[in-house]
Amino acid sequence: MRSLRVGIDIHSVGSRKGGNATYYRELLKELINLRCDHNFLLYYTHPTAAQQFTPDGRFVFERLFPSSRWLRIPFTLPWLAWRDQLDLFHAQFIVPPFLRCKTVTTIPDIAYEHSPEFFPFLQRACLKVLVRESARRADHIITVSGRSKRDLVSLYGVSPDKITVTYEGAGEEFHPLDKEQAKQIVERKYGIGGEFILYVGRLQGRKNLMRLVQAFALVRKAGYPHKLVLAGKPDSLFQATLSRIRDLKLQNDVLLPGYVDGQDLPSLYNSAEVFVYPSLYEGFGLPVVEAMACGTPVITSRGSSLEEVAADAAVLVDALDERSIAEALMRVLADPHLRQQLSHAGTARSRQFSFKRAAQQTVEVYERVLGGKGAIESADGLPLRGRECL
Repeated sequence: MRSLRVGIDIHSVGSRKGGNATYYRELLKELINLRCDHNFLLYYTHPTAAQQFTPDGRFVFERLFPSSRWLRIPFTLPWLAWRDQLDLFHAQFIVPPFLRCKTVTTIPDIAYEHSPEFFPFLQRACLKVLVRESARRADHIITVSGRSKRDLVSLYGVSPDKITVTYEGAGEEFHPLDKEQAKQIVERKYGIGGEFILYVGRLQGRKNLMRLVQAFALVRKAGYPHKLVLAGKPDSLFQATLSRIRDLKLQNDVLLPGYVDGQDLPSLYNSAEVFVYPSLYEGFGLPVVEAMACGTPVITSRGSSLEEVAADAAVLVDALDERSIAEALMRVLADPHLRQQLSHAGTARSRQFSFKRAAQQTVEVYERVLGGKGAIESADGLPLRGRECL
C-alpha cells in the first residue's frame, strides 16, 4: 500500500487528565516504534507534549493555536487537514466538520450515557449530540473494550463492523519490584509509610470514592491498621468525598498525595497491600492492568469493562454496596495466600494487554479505511486467556 499522510489530534497528551492522556501518549510511543512507511502529523496543545517523544522523520509535531476546543475542533483542525493534505484524520471523540479526508475517531466510552449525574449539564448535553454525530459520520471507530463497543452499537445504532476494539496495556515500567525498596521511595517522596490500601485515578464522583471511603471506615472499625491512599488529581464532585472523610474523622488515615509522576507509579503500586478500583463505569480501566502488572492484588467492580479486563484475576465487588467493598478488602488483607494467588493471576492477566498490539491494530484500521487489503481485527469481548496479544 502507498505511504499515507495521517493526522492525529493528541491535544490530551501532557494534560495529566487521566486515561485519555495516557492512551494517546502510549499509542504514539508504539506507533513511533512500529516499522511502517506512513507519515504522521501530530497536533498538540500542551507545551510539553512533543518533548515526551524522540520520533524519526516520519513524525511531525505541530502545536495548535488557539488551544480552545471551541476553535480547535471546528476551525483549526479542518484548516490544518486541508493544508497538510491528509489522507486520514484520527480524532478524539469528536470528528471535526468540513474534513475532506477519511476519518477515524477513538471513543473509549460513553460514560455520560450511563452516569449522567456525574457530568455537568452543558457538557453532558454537548457530548450526547456531538459524540453521537461523530460516531455516525466517522469512517471507522476505535474503542477500548467489548463493553464499549456494545454500548455504541446498542445506544447509538452503530454497525458492529464499523467498530474495532484495541485493548490498552500497561507500559514496560509496570512490573514487580522489590517491595521494601519501593516502600522507601514512596515514603521519601510522598510521605506514605506503613501498610496501605491504594486507589489511583482521577478523584471524581464517577470513581465511586465516597463508597470506598465508607467501606474503608468499616475496615478500620474492624481493627485493620492500614491507611487508604487516594492518588490522583482532584476533579469534579470530589468535595463531597472530602467532607465525608472529615465526618468519619479519617483525615489522618486517608492520604491524598495528589498527582503522582508516572516514574513513581510502579513504586506506589508495588508498595500497596491491595489496589482497589470501585468505579461505577469505565471504558477500560487502565489502572487495574497497571496494578496487576506490578503484582499487586486487585479488587474492582462487577459490570462495565472492569470485569471484562480483570476476569478471574481480581476480586469483584458490587460497586453500589460499601459492605461488599469492605468485605472484599478485609478478605484480601487477612489472607496472605489469597494475596499471592491474586498477584500471580494478575501478572499473567496483564500480559494479555499491550499498546504495541493496539498500535498495530490502529495502523490496520487506517489502511483498511483507505482501501488496503488487510482485515481489521475487531474483538467483541475478552482477549483469549493464555495467549499473548503481542
